[in-house]
Amino acid sequence: MSRITDVEIYKFMPQKQKTSDKWKSVYTARPISKYPEFDSKEQRMLSAGATVVKITTEDGLYGYGATGTGLYRGAAEIMSDAMRPFLLDDCDADEIEKIWDLNYKATVAIGRKGLPIHALSAIDIALWDIKGKKLGLPVYQLLGGKVRDKIKVYATGPDLEMYKKLGYKANKIPIPCGPVHGREGMKKNLEAVERVVRVMGENTEIMLDCWMGWDFEYTVKMARMLKDYNIRWIEEPLVSTDYDGFKRLKYILNSMGILLTTGEHEFTRWGARELVENGCVDILQCDIMYCGGLSEIKKIAAYCKAHNVMLVPHSHGMPVFHFSISSLVSPFAETLMNRIENPLFFGVPGIKDGYVEMPEGITGLGYELNTGFSEYRMV
Repeated sequence: MSRITDVEIYKFMPQKQKTSDKWKSVYTARPISKYPEFDSKEQRMLSAGATVVKITTEDGLYGYGATGTGLYRGAAEIMSDAMRPFLLDDCDADEIEKIWDLNYKATVAIGRKGLPIHALSAIDIALWDIKGKKLGLPVYQLLGGKVRDKIKVYATGPDLEMYKKLGYKANKIPIPCGPVHGREGMKKNLEAVERVVRVMGENTEIMLDCWMGWDFEYTVKMARMLKDYNIRWIEEPLVSTDYDGFKRLKYILNSMGILLTTGEHEFTRWGARELVENGCVDILQCDIMYCGGLSEIKKIAAYCKAHNVMLVPHSHGMPVFHFSISSLVSPFAETLMNRIENPLFFGVPGIKDGYVEMPEGITGLGYELNTGFSEYRMV
């Protein structure tokens, strides 16, 4: 038994985060963009920060897990009030599946999606980190072992000159404009695509990150405008639960040679099942730090494999890389360069020639918390 003796929760705040000027200028259309008077720079600051949990056991081992940025920081209070008491009640860190189910059932009345699952995800990831350290193995070995020697990655963000130097062959653009911006906004989106072609080359695969900021009609019009470019996919143009909309869009986009992806803002195996069974996606993009952690992404991966759907998790970091290098349905991974410039965790490998290679000799997830990421408080 590895009894849990301490659960520390860090709530990183958005102030004073270090990032390049290019990232500060990034503007992504979002659902709230429909109301321009409320879509301010100050409001977008709410998308910074993070929640991290450090779980320690009686034998001195500890593991870290994190959940997403932004208002997701509210997961810290749920973790503290609804989950930490169970973890400290003679709980065995080895019983990862039981702890997942316990925390899910303890919070199911207040949310089968959203913040409770964010909190649960961080706890689950930390337990896998502990398990690997206890066994002296990297987490990818616990997940089944490597299925490839290194991970092909694509870059999300605006620093195209850097991506070209690092050997990237694919770039995902945070799309600046949505329906509220009209025809002029469509031209700005086109300019963003043309800049990738100009800087990184015409053979670069281009993906559009819409963050639920478009609608059905706007997506079709943008796809027609961009059909002669090397667009690999359009990501999350609709709110994630618009299953009918995604199903209709997938047929139209596929006829233009463009894939449709979503899943960043979907939760658990049950949410993933809705997207897959309804024929909504070509590639599912559940986030390990949002959807239920490594335990849940394993279940989602098995379901995707049975339905011949690729699973390429949203976001950047060691949980993603451990999963990707051990998963046949996840042949490449996302990287966020702002997380490399100012990492939440130290120990995350860099990019070389458009690939990530896992470090040798690591145990667990192989990372350590960067307490200088931004200002934080303990919860």
